[in-house]
Amino acid sequence: MEGKLRISYVANQLDVTPHYLRMLEWEGRIPKVNYDRVGRFYTESDVKLLRAMGVGTHPQKLRRVEDVLEGPQ
Repeated sequence: MEGKLRISYVANQLDVTPHYLRMLEWEGRIPKVNYDRVGRFYTESDVKLLRAMGVGTHPQKLRRVEDVLEGPQ
């Protein structure tokens, strides 16, 4: 299994706040993340997906997960 990355680390990598990531998850705009006894954790795959969706690049609209996973057409 990939290493567990905490929300503060991921937010820093994406140049957003942890609150912003929580808000996106709560609104259903990004996939739900995994939890353990300590709290939320992300994997490197999650971070790659968030980057591909546009999180941290300040787009007017994030790409949908389905569009990212589908690849270029």
